[in-house]
Amino acid sequence: MWISRAACKKAKSDASALNTFGDELEEPPKVIVAESVFTALRRCTCHLITILVTITIITLNLKGVYLGADLMSPVKSETINLMFLQLAAKAHEIMIVNSLGLIVLHFVRSELLFGDGLPLGLVGSGLSFNNFEYFFKKEFYGSLEYIGNHGSKARRVMFVMVVIVAGLTAALAGPASAVLLVPESQDWAAGGTRLYLNGSESDFWPADLSGKLSELRSFCNGNDSTHLGICPAGGFHSLWRHWETVNSTDFRTQDVHSYAKDLSGSNFYWPVSSVSSQVPPLYALGNSKKNDSDATTLIQPHAAAVIILQKLATDWWKALISQRGMSPDQVNDRIISANARSGITVVRCESPQELLHSDNTVNFPSINGRFHFAKSLPLAVHSLNNTAVDHLRFQWVHLPAEFGAASIGGVFETPWESNKASGVVVSCTAQAGWVPATVFTDKYNFWTGWYPWNIQYGDRTPAWSATSQAASNGRISLGDDWLSLLTSATTFLDVGSWRPSTIESILLNAGLGSSSNAITADWLDQRSGSQEKVALVEAIICSVIVDGLSRTGSYRAFNTSGAISQWPLANYNLLPDFQKRILRNKLAFEIPAVSPENLTRIESSMQVSGFSFKGSLAAYLAMTVLLTHLLMATVHIIYVIRSSRTSRSWGSVADLIALSHTSQPAFDVLANTSGGIVSRKTFLQMAKIRVRNTPNLPKHAHNAHHEHAELLFESSAFPNHQWSASEHELDELHNKLSRHAATWPLNIAEIPAYAGLDPCVMAASVERLADNEEATDIVRPSQQYG
Repeated sequence: MWISRAACKKAKSDASALNTFGDELEEPPKVIVAESVFTALRRCTCHLITILVTITIITLNLKGVYLGADLMSPVKSETINLMFLQLAAKAHEIMIVNSLGLIVLHFVRSELLFGDGLPLGLVGSGLSFNNFEYFFKKEFYGSLEYIGNHGSKARRVMFVMVVIVAGLTAALAGPASAVLLVPESQDWAAGGTRLYLNGSESDFWPADLSGKLSELRSFCNGNDSTHLGICPAGGFHSLWRHWETVNSTDFRTQDVHSYAKDLSGSNFYWPVSSVSSQVPPLYALGNSKKNDSDATTLIQPHAAAVIILQKLATDWWKALISQRGMSPDQVNDRIISANARSGITVVRCESPQELLHSDNTVNFPSINGRFHFAKSLPLAVHSLNNTAVDHLRFQWVHLPAEFGAASIGGVFETPWESNKASGVVVSCTAQAGWVPATVFTDKYNFWTGWYPWNIQYGDRTPAWSATSQAASNGRISLGDDWLSLLTSATTFLDVGSWRPSTIESILLNAGLGSSSNAITADWLDQRSGSQEKVALVEAIICSVIVDGLSRTGSYRAFNTSGAISQWPLANYNLLPDFQKRILRNKLAFEIPAVSPENLTRIESSMQVSGFSFKGSLAAYLAMTVLLTHLLMATVHIIYVIRSSRTSRSWGSVADLIALSHTSQPAFDVLANTSGGIVSRKTFLQMAKIRVRNTPNLPKHAHNAHHEHAELLFESSAFPNHQWSASEHELDELHNKLSRHAATWPLNIAEIPAYAGLDPCVMAASVERLADNEEATDIVRPSQQYG
């Protein structure tokens, strides 16, 4: 079937009619490369907006912004507000990807228009770089061989690096923006300052407590010793009440809160308070005995540091509310901390021993080296009272040098059975010292107690030396004067003529002096819970020693003139601008006018928790991604403005399809590709965009000179390639069509018609193939092309 020229003209007329009604307007000629500074600035608007947003987000995180305990806005829903921020992060990601697309497309156009061209696999990189899968396809890695071909190698390497960096940045932009733009509930630094304690470090953390303590005795006489928090027995009443609530089977878990591990890494702890409230509650925490080879360890913050931190907490909170204009509801957890040494005590008790009336030799655990308990050694305790009594007894025993770094020993005697000529004793060895730690408030119940954290066991003091014979070698030496203040006699219990000491009262209140616990056989038989009873005795002794130790020198935190109940804090003199200084982590107290040797400095810091923007490792990594884009966009803006040349052509798949469809067919280099491409050789075919003058195309009102851009391929991409028979056939066919009379039809009616093929398109396509030798030229700026 043959179609006449008249039919072709009629079809064109129908198309023109559609255009007249505005359904399909004709495409006008376009300027491919614009040369204008104003146009360059306008097309860089996307870069500028994205850069401003990025700078704002990074500044928020570097400077830090506290939002509050709850993430609220006019929309009273934390979930919805977080969703809005996630949407904002997604919008920022889209802006970054769009900006990167402008950069990569600029490089693609530059290589195609003015460079050595690009391999087929990289022609679409400006549209595919943001799909990370693209970099793992043969389309990309199969095209990388072109870097080593002729031309500027540095230019080709730079192009590939730009595509790869842009792809990585586009892939990470979303997570990076979300990390920086979506706040999380976290601790927020809210101030800090230096504090001064009135005394040297040896006054608060001595290595030797074996001497006379006359100054301390002036405050801790009689019943006052168990009521004043500054005295060694200041925590007696609190310990007495605590051990009353437990027994040998449940003392490890009694009153342990669900957040115990969050506080200390231990599930064995409780607060110890004082009757006079001079000293805030101190948490004793540690590990209890689990088997025969274990020992009990307890650590308790130093009372002097806690006293001054408690007062500072109140003043800091007032400053925070006043200076920041915040309400208490805007703050979640409030934490104050300081680095100060805490008291530590380790106690190990031997298995129960049965002693007759005439026996006084008791086996005590020894300490080998710095910390390790070793085998038991016998020691004659001449102060043992072999008189049978119906109540328990306890006494301190000074251990000789062969027992190692032991601070003190102790002997617990159970009540004697009325019909027995023997009793049961439990002997214990204790080692006391100081350990560096960070003292924290109880963040769940603000200011209701202070506990140690970040305990550095390896830096325990006093130091130990294998050759030293000093009384304080590796332990604190405890003397009779301090021990008598620690376990003074009590009178508030109605136990007849017996006046138990503080530690005996605690042991009695824990049920260890009851008739059921006086049965000798039960103490000696491990099957009846003997080991659990020993562990309870061990824990009580350890808690008494560590509590007394933690109060050492704490009276120096006060100005001790006047009535004890009205003692003010020593060296607690606020500067006039205290509130501003403490929130800025500056010195907020007057420096005491005393010798530096008589001062102990404590550095404190404050934190609140809530939603906030602030720097972190994740934030800094995210900033690296955003700064990579910012750098690329900034360099691109400078380059574009300096060259004043920009282009918006071929920025979509449709544009590339139109370009390829109106370009000269490349049957020789793209043979057998109508069903897809699988060969790396095909992806390596070099393509350029050049201007061709095609006078045989139909004239249009907007295209009088017939110049338009085409995507052309070089057949010399593989100069040594041996063509296959099918490729030779296609090339020969192409040459014949170029020279055949049918390519310049004198009579359009002679062109055969195929079903479904527009005759006008067929005519135009055949005419295009004819002009294979027209001159090509590069695209000229500000020139319109069809």
